[in-house]
Amino acid sequence: MPTAPPVAQTPRGLIAITISSVTWGLLPIYWNALHSVQPNTVLAYRIITTVVTMALLLVVLRRHRHFFATISKLWSNTRLFILAVIAALLISANWLLYIILVSVGKTLEASASYFLMPVMNMLIALIVLRERTNVYGWASLVLAAVGVCIFIAGSGGVPWLGLIMALSFCGYGLLKRVVPLDSWQSITFETAVVTPLAFLWILWQPGFGIVHQDLGVIILLMGAGIVTAIPLITFAYGVQHCQYLTVGFVQYLNPTLQFLSAILFLHEAINHTMLIAFCMIWLSLAVYSFALTAQYRATQKVIRDL
Repeated sequence: MPTAPPVAQTPRGLIAITISSVTWGLLPIYWNALHSVQPNTVLAYRIITTVVTMALLLVVLRRHRHFFATISKLWSNTRLFILAVIAALLISANWLLYIILVSVGKTLEASASYFLMPVMNMLIALIVLRERTNVYGWASLVLAAVGVCIFIAGSGGVPWLGLIMALSFCGYGLLKRVVPLDSWQSITFETAVVTPLAFLWILWQPGFGIVHQDLGVIILLMGAGIVTAIPLITFAYGVQHCQYLTVGFVQYLNPTLQFLSAILFLHEAINHTMLIAFCMIWLSLAVYSFALTAQYRATQKVIRDL
């Protein structure tokens, strides 16, 4: 059976993957600074500025011809093209729900959702892809479920927005398994698909949705594409120059920094029950990571024995 070529981990790769996770983890502070703007409007500007940023990068890096050739090939396959469009809608929904959660002071809920995503991906793999897991995988699922129940008890209700946000990203990841676009092509195509809707929304808003806004807010809106592109680009580089286990562990910086940002910078309240819930989710991730490590070592042993 063919195996993927080994990845030589480099300092630049580790720095890149760290930059991506840290940037994503600190984005709640950025979106909170835009709380005076409607979440739909923030999303619209994020989409438009991102597609402009990515288009310019593709031209500067001379990747635009390859991009159009790939999209043309994708267009010829109706099924894959539809799946790519659905993926664009899912990631847009994920962005919108995330911005809403931050704007209404529920960054902790968003953080919990991102902590749960690896376990939710495992659940999707078991149900949809019919994959198998070991006792550690099942243990992590049980611990995560207990953590969610405790979080519900502590927050006073089911975190529907957070759960839907997590599911939208898990569904997006599932579709990315079959849609033949790399990270550069993917984000450019996905934002381009929804750009007409974003333009219509902005044109429909009085003063393009930014009337009476401070200059600083307008600058932040215009920079939304840059802060969206930076972690995506560095992540794309990092996964090509880091071992997969390293990528998995470093990515936990994202929800951890979201959690700390919510408490230290956004001053969201957390009670003892919610803290216990996070501890259960962290324990679930620890068990999940142990399972991945054991599986990785077993795979490497098999490869060495061949």
